[in-house]
Amino acid sequence: MGRVSGLHRGAGSPARRRREEGARSRGSSKGGRAGDKPGRSGAAETGRPIGGGGQIGECLGRSRGGFTTKIHLAAEGRCRPLALVVTPGHYGDGPQLDRVLEQVSVPRIGAGRPRTRPDRVLADKAYTSRKNRRYLRRRGIRHTIPERLDQQRHRHNRGSDGGRPTGFDSERYKKRNTVERAINRLKGFRAVATRYEKRAYVYLGTVTVATLMIWLRT
Repeated sequence: MGRVSGLHRGAGSPARRRREEGARSRGSSKGGRAGDKPGRSGAAETGRPIGGGGQIGECLGRSRGGFTTKIHLAAEGRCRPLALVVTPGHYGDGPQLDRVLEQVSVPRIGAGRPRTRPDRVLADKAYTSRKNRRYLRRRGIRHTIPERLDQQRHRHNRGSDGGRPTGFDSERYKKRNTVERAINRLKGFRAVATRYEKRAYVYLGTVTVATLMIWLRT
């Protein structure tokens, strides 16, 4: 069979072979092999952001609602988002704390570098890991985060080795609803509440535009 295939490739007039070679050269000049569809080669995708492809790369994860995308954000006192991070829907909230806070950048009025460290962080029990508390202490950020019951029992069982209880101000914690109200504002945009975009960077751009509209309206 291999020999028959070789004979078939070599058959035909010289003019036909020249036409086939020209077609192959045109296909390779577009950044792909002959027969590839236009726009599907690596060269045609060079202008797009890196990291796409696959469910995880496009921030799609299976959760209770099917394939979903989760938005992690930080908001200021007037319920306006300051930083955004999108992840697959099954990703946890706690591990994204440092990623969100590292994107906070508030310009100062007048001269000076933008502010990147908030005065205080209010977060729920999903962010009460030791890693997050060490990160906040290292950056000198005061925080109000409730401690889970299992962490309290574990510290109590260890006795003096468990360390001191974490400070918690219940009155100050009541202001944490500002981030929930900021999320509700974002969900007021249909394109944010329901993701229609295939690519993750396009959806992130949609959420960013919605955030800009919130800032312009308030």
